[in-house]
Amino acid sequence: MADEDRLLKQLEDLGINKDNYRVLALLPLVLVAWADGKVQPAELGRILEIARRRVFLPASAMEVFEGWLANKPSDDYVKKSLAALVELGRRKRGVGADLSARDLRKLSELSFDIAVCAGGLWGDVFSVTADEEQIVDELAQVLNIDDGQSWKEMLEDLG
Repeated sequence: MADEDRLLKQLEDLGINKDNYRVLALLPLVLVAWADGKVQPAELGRILEIARRRVFLPASAMEVFEGWLANKPSDDYVKKSLAALVELGRRKRGVGADLSARDLRKLSELSFDIAVCAGGLWGDVFSVTADEEQIVDELAQVLNIDDGQSWKEMLEDLG
């Protein structure tokens, strides 16, 4: 089976297709929002804003996206989805060629932004929970952008 066919099968198994694969770019944000067991209103608002402004989801992707927000994706689904997202970020041609490694790095930054926004009115880097920080760090590693230092440590060092 050709690489393209294998990727399309991977996506199909996730309920995603070649027309709506960009929805995977939102999964890391959703995972951070679920870190404490529920999606907080501020997190939901920020994720929806990012979806509208940056990802431009077709209608066919909304069902998948809304499903993630309503019910936390299983560990197996997450593992397969993140593997597909990494593969999409490596593509030079075909499905996913418009999703770059740079986009994956931006996802990590946006994931941390989701963790911070849950802190409410006084939300800042210090409002990020240990569970949220762990998810952000794990995402950075999976997306191959880990620099060995957590976001919280980096911002504390800068501060």
